[in-house]
Amino acid sequence: MAAATAAGGLVGHGIFASRSRLWGPLVWRGDASLPARVALTFDDGPHPEATPRTLDLLAKYGVRATFFVIGAQAGKWPELVRRIVSEGHLLGNHSFSHTRWGGFGFTAYWSREIERTSRVIDEIAGVRPAWFRPPFGVKQWHMHRAVRRAGNTMITFTGRALDGLATTPERIVARLVPGAAAGSILALHDGSVSTVDRPVKPTIEALPRVIEGLRARGLAIAPLDELIEAAPYASPVSVEAAPAQTRAGALNS
Repeated sequence: MAAATAAGGLVGHGIFASRSRLWGPLVWRGDASLPARVALTFDDGPHPEATPRTLDLLAKYGVRATFFVIGAQAGKWPELVRRIVSEGHLLGNHSFSHTRWGGFGFTAYWSREIERTSRVIDEIAGVRPAWFRPPFGVKQWHMHRAVRRAGNTMITFTGRALDGLATTPERIVARLVPGAAAGSILALHDGSVSTVDRPVKPTIEALPRVIEGLRARGLAIAPLDELIEAAPYASPVSVEAAPAQTRAGALNS
């Protein structure tokens, strides 16, 4: 009984813990020995309201971030994907469908999810992400295998805002700022898998306070590629050369 409980705990840790390498390699923070820097990342977008407002705030504060986009959402809002890249931010792969049932998917399923999203992003923005973030932060062996086969690196996080759920600006700030340290990768949301009508106010109101709070603690905010010293793309950026995609065309590719 004790052995079964221990085994169950180990498996659970491998699935849910952002730092666990039980199933394979991943990156959950940057090098803490480098200058005191952290990275901001945003999941589940693009979103027609939240993404533009997020980009406006990042521009105001001179911050470059990484957006782990959902392939289906990218296909709906290609102009936002292009804006992300044109304003100096980075793109990552966050699966195509972002379904809760993906946790039961086999290697072929995850290979399709990764490749389909990479193809959509490439057709819209002219880049193929080298980074993959697991939906809901949930990992498993087949997913890791597909990530390795795609030549991608799995990126998780050091701290998360949990702003994909009902929350407040105060809770977001409290979850991210006090525990941040050199090398931290911080995860927020600019999108939602449930509805485009998700409340975006808590994250938008919290973001300036997060940025100011991190800087007040002596932490600079750096692009993720500088923090982890890894290339974000398998192909060069060429937004101008990327074909103009219709929403339907990008989704059906």
